[in-house]
Amino acid sequence: MTRAAVRDGFERYVNGLASKTSDAFSISRALRSATGPEGAVIDRLLSHSETVDRKIVQPELQSYRDAILHQFDAVLSYAASDDDFEVFADEILARDLYWDALRSDISPDRKRELRETLLARQRRMGDAVAPLVAADAESLWAAAATAYDWEATTDLIDAQFAFTEPLHASPEAYALTIDIDPGDLLGGLARALPSITVDYTDEALRAMTQAEAFVVDRAKADAESHFA
Repeated sequence: MTRAAVRDGFERYVNGLASKTSDAFSISRALRSATGPEGAVIDRLLSHSETVDRKIVQPELQSYRDAILHQFDAVLSYAASDDDFEVFADEILARDLYWDALRSDISPDRKRELRETLLARQRRMGDAVAPLVAADAESLWAAAATAYDWEATTDLIDAQFAFTEPLHASPEAYALTIDIDPGDLLGGLARALPSITVDYTDEALRAMTQAEAFVVDRAKADAESHFA
């Protein structure tokens, strides 16, 4: 199986994750925690939720999708190589969206610990997909049936499609935020409103966890026919 075929198979499920996250994501939940002087801004944004979705939420989801695939490309480079993981570690970490989302008040010791945790997660992924890249098969799950038994394949799906695992494991360590300028977003009288920073970590975790469960079930259903 070629590296490109593994990548194409993985991309299919990442696209599904982005689509289902979009369906589950609630703009009102994401904005609900803002209070005080930001109240007027939140009210205005909620009254233009379709615009917020089109100009803020959808681009963020596209960025998240692209970041996952960009990092997976680096992981595939490791999986297809005979070199040690350390050769690829810096590049893989530089493409890690969770590494970029670390809270600024994380202590140096905790940051080093999280660095090793994130890298270990990607190394496991690379080790898991290496046999797929090497398999004599033409599709992702045909390769899995060649390289693994059914139990190992379901373990692979549970582990490799656990996109939210870092957030679940260390929710206090990460902050998914976005700055919103109502004037740039809505124009007109909204230019008089102040910009705000929205922390949408909790809502992203809720929506992505729901989407992730769908992706895992879909992947297992797709894979199962190759083990009949």
